[in-house]
Amino acid sequence: MKNEKLDALVYFLMDKTVRISKKYALKRLKEEGYNITIDQWVILLRIHEEKQQTQVKLAVAVNKDTASITRILDLLHGKKLVRRIPNEYDKRKSALVLTSKGEDYVREAKEIVEAIREEGLKNISATDIETTNRVLKQMAINMT
Repeated sequence: MKNEKLDALVYFLMDKTVRISKKYALKRLKEEGYNITIDQWVILLRIHEEKQQTQVKLAVAVNKDTASITRILDLLHGKKLVRRIPNEYDKRKSALVLTSKGEDYVREAKEIVEAIREEGLKNISATDIETTNRVLKQMAINMT
């Protein structure tokens, strides 16, 4: 392995970029009156996209452990954005759905989140974005 400086390592740069973008997004969301974290946003959006999914499927989809998902869902439930519908055949399972307040929240916050994403991708060509997506997907495949 080459003796590379930390700032030249792709893994360090990925981690740094994720941390900076989460911090920036949290700040912007709060400025707009949305009291949620990016992790909470991802959960809300995923439930919005995949109606009535289970907690286990949600954990797999967003690449988080079920304990983390439980904590996030409890917070979102407390904010009255998500509810659990018990499975009539298996009481250990429940479907996750957005409340009407949660649906409104996602619909309204989506514009802000899209603007944040655009800001992050400013001055980056479509070709570079496609290449980055392809490389990151391949890195993930290499490690699974």
